[in-house]
Amino acid sequence: MSQKVNVGIADRVILVCRRKDGSVKWKYDSKDDPKSKSMTAAGFAEVAGLIVADVGGTPFDYIAIGTGTTAPSPSDTALEAEVIRKAAAGSRTTTVYTNDTAKWVATFSSADGLTGTHDITELGVFNAASGGTMLFRKVFTAKTVNWDDGDTLEATATCQMVQGT
Repeated sequence: MSQKVNVGIADRVILVCRRKDGSVKWKYDSKDDPKSKSMTAAGFAEVAGLIVADVGGTPFDYIAIGTGTTAPSPSDTALEAEVIRKAAAGSRTTTVYTNDTAKWVATFSSADGLTGTHDITELGVFNAASGGTMLFRKVFTAKTVNWDDGDTLEATATCQMVQGT
């Protein structure tokens, strides 16, 4: 006898670009644009390993941004055109149940060695400073960041554990 169980991981990305003076230049929230299935097969496998003591795995702690535009696929293992990756501040937050959502925040700026202008179109969450396993990849309409003008980009990624109905 098989039973359908509707549980999963709901991912979300919030980007806030600020000017040098701290004012908001633009904001993007993927909940307003839920077009794609962005979790990766390798990401699902790593999460499954992390919740089994006899298997284990490597936790996710890095956010990468890039300029690739190909739609996300469960078979993705990297960003299409990574610009930079850095360690994020990780935490848990409450969406429905106490601490049911993993949250990562990283802020990118010229202090990270970024120069010129980038049209950022993708974001991924990884478990290593380079290479590693990608948990998910979001692709969105180009968002321009001018590092030379002092723009900063705060990237927030979340994964909520979702209960079946």
